[in-house]
Amino acid sequence: MRITVKILTICLFTCLLPSLSFRNLLAQSNERTENRIFVVYNTGEEQQEFKAYATQMARLKSFGRVDVCINSPALKSDFEIPGGSCDWHEYASYNRSVAAFFPDKTLIPFIPAELVTKNRQLLLSKAGILRELGLSAYFRSNEPRFLPEAFFDKYPHMRGPRVDHPRRSVKKEYAPCFHQTENIEMYRNMVDQLFKNVPEIRTFYFSMNDAGSGFCWGDWLYSGPNGPADCKHINKSECVLSMLKVFKDGARQTGHDIDISFRGMFTDEELDELVPELPENCFAENRNTQPVKGINTMFAYPVRGIINPLEILRTLARSTGSGTERYFLNFCSSYSRGHENIETIEKVVDIVESHLKNPAGEGEINALQSLKELCIKWAGSESADLLFDAFITLDRIRKETGAGLEGLSPLYWGVSARHITRPLVFAPQRLTPEEEKHFMPYIFNISVDEARNDYMDIHGGNRELPPDATDDLANGLRRVYTAIGKIQNAPEQQYLNNLAKSLRLYACVIKSCGNFNDAQIIRNRNKEILAGPVHRPNKIPTWTGDQDLLTFNEIMRDELDNTQDMIDILEDGGMELICYAKPPFPEDTFILGPELIDQLKKKRKIMLAHWTDIEGYLVTPFK
Repeated sequence: MRITVKILTICLFTCLLPSLSFRNLLAQSNERTENRIFVVYNTGEEQQEFKAYATQMARLKSFGRVDVCINSPALKSDFEIPGGSCDWHEYASYNRSVAAFFPDKTLIPFIPAELVTKNRQLLLSKAGILRELGLSAYFRSNEPRFLPEAFFDKYPHMRGPRVDHPRRSVKKEYAPCFHQTENIEMYRNMVDQLFKNVPEIRTFYFSMNDAGSGFCWGDWLYSGPNGPADCKHINKSECVLSMLKVFKDGARQTGHDIDISFRGMFTDEELDELVPELPENCFAENRNTQPVKGINTMFAYPVRGIINPLEILRTLARSTGSGTERYFLNFCSSYSRGHENIETIEKVVDIVESHLKNPAGEGEINALQSLKELCIKWAGSESADLLFDAFITLDRIRKETGAGLEGLSPLYWGVSARHITRPLVFAPQRLTPEEEKHFMPYIFNISVDEARNDYMDIHGGNRELPPDATDDLANGLRRVYTAIGKIQNAPEQQYLNNLAKSLRLYACVIKSCGNFNDAQIIRNRNKEILAGPVHRPNKIPTWTGDQDLLTFNEIMRDELDNTQDMIDILEDGGMELICYAKPPFPEDTFILGPELIDQLKKKRKIMLAHWTDIEGYLVTPFK
């Protein structure tokens, strides 16, 4: 009888096992690992690529909980961008609010069904992969995000603050007011759907009052504090707390709490008011956050495949005190346009895994010893010193040039100002529409004249550096990739070959940024001449001519040759080491196009066609 009861009990449990919710199993599996949390950000859109990347992350789950970002877009939000494009809307067009996956019934008529369907399919397929691998999920969004104007036409009382940037947008946008009960309930419905479908989510990250999101009467909203008059004098922290509560409440159905981190345009006074009231496990960036060991591999965007191992080793060995040890592994570019390749992600995980298995003590000597061991593993004992010295040089030049190049961003300068693909000429106003069409539509600027005539108008502000400011970085990178290029027959030879190529591409991007910076300095000195008519030079004999002409010609030649260097690298397999648009995502201000090599060849051709334009303004040498 006892045996029969035991068998029946086992059978009953076996029958019930499939119905046990994943959320309970996940909670049980994570009870043992909360002492260490890895939050991982990447945006691989294709399912197989995501699976390969998530498989790498699964190597870390024996050391702690691993939360992998799953809500990258399946399609770009083109429906939100005004006709003729709008640079500010580009900031937010890849950001994904919960409404893009599980819109409330009131929102469904105002968001394209195809966008929602494909976003949801991709989200759920990624969640399934994480479930198979025993990983948790991470969700990033801008909340509360702006909604279509047609929605507020129908529900005018739900309109909150204006959140666009007047200097960068051609169309105003509004977010929902989180003092309104209807908006809170709308979000509650969407969040409940999200957790019912994806109980794996353990971490949220919100960007607030920035890039398409905003709360009423925030001091640092880009158009100034604004919102409905009725909520002007309500404590501003209330709306933020209301939103956080919606997400916290939604998570309860999964049987566990969630971590929420957020950043945004908040004044110190607003944070002083907000932070003491935050729920448990809610962290305002740079305020009440626990120390995080951050590893970022996309500092050279649009180039990928570059890591600074010594910096990573220092970060891993750094003490964060008692409590949960948190890691943030970022393999994605700003604005989510590009992501790291699997080969590089694997190398980063190698370093992290090795450290966790055999932790090195804090301090530079220990970091250098760990780097030495890594170089032996990758390059072999015969070439380890060469690779070690190269990594030391890379680390040093990044430190030494960082302060002097403050504000220099390969993303903003090289890509969204199109220094990489646009021709460097003395009088850009003389280019034809045909000559401009491969780059002008993608320059971040709502003014075509400013985009055309000011190489250093970077997102609405002037970011000019002193002349030759980028030389030390470009020359240092050359020393690094030259040294790595000498390594032969290494255990990780293919990876090192690609690393050298990536560093060469990065040096090319930095040189382009520096050349356009220096060229604009000369153009600024000659603004009045450039604004006047093309004219023949005077006939006064001179051996030197105008020094600005000579210097500008030198800059043009350097950029012409630098562009050819980039073409050579890309044609030698380098296209896989650079981020470029792939279907269904189009080229835009934050990502280069798939025709990059052809565009670079056009750049050289146009530069040569306009090489002598400068002679219509400045004097050449003659006697």
